[in-house]
Amino acid sequence: MQHQWEDILELGAECNERFLIQDNLSLLSSLAVGFAGISSLAGRYHVARRKPDYHTILFTTEGRGKLLTAAGTQAIEANTVTLLPIGQPFHFSLDSTLWKTAWFCLDDDPIWQHLHYKKASVKYCENTQAIYHLLGHLYYENDRSMQETSINQIKRYLQQTVGHNTVVEVEQSVQLRRLATLFDDIQRQLHAPWTIESMAKRVHYSAPHLHRLCQQTYAQSPIQRLIFLRIERAKQLLTDTDWSLIQIANTVGYHDVFNFSTRFKKSVGISPSHFRQQQS
Repeated sequence: MQHQWEDILELGAECNERFLIQDNLSLLSSLAVGFAGISSLAGRYHVARRKPDYHTILFTTEGRGKLLTAAGTQAIEANTVTLLPIGQPFHFSLDSTLWKTAWFCLDDDPIWQHLHYKKASVKYCENTQAIYHLLGHLYYENDRSMQETSINQIKRYLQQTVGHNTVVEVEQSVQLRRLATLFDDIQRQLHAPWTIESMAKRVHYSAPHLHRLCQQTYAQSPIQRLIFLRIERAKQLLTDTDWSLIQIANTVGYHDVFNFSTRFKKSVGISPSHFRQQQS
């Protein structure tokens, strides 16, 4: 008989959980961790997800739990890590008088893309106690420099345990995501007076570092990327609207029509007016 999966959350009065979320600990975003926590479970406890929209990583430090997945039932013993990939149903329950865990709910992010192809599993892990104490430290620690130290340690433990990406690859992925976010913001504010300094400030990078990242990613400097986005938007407005050249120039950040026309012709090869005629 096929199991009928459903979403369940039953926590008895003896269960104690401490949560870490990005609103209170922004550094979690550097790991693409939506939220995390440590749990001391006793009495009544059942958690099930029919179709989770995040990857779950659970480290057991003490006691025993029970895991039900499509493959059947497994015991979760102390000093193990449990991997539950996104979209795969599961059901946790208590299987001893006390069950202590540290856990992470990972965003569906390129950092963790490889977990899509994993199956639910329980395996030995030597770092469970360390991770439990690191999360406990983060729960109470308010000093950002101290938080960063713990986050970096957790990052390495997670990569050793469930990741095949190296720490360098994780850092690169985070940087690429931050760069993409920057230019998404720029596209929504093409009229703003963007400079290399204001772009670098937005992503908390030095101007030279931002320049290197842009060259590596787009084969363009930040300013060249800005010009490219402005001209692409101008082409779209010239094609799809009957706005005047002054309106279009102002919308994409040029407050002088002559400068706009000169920049457009240099990028596209023809004037804005000629381009509009060709599209009609």
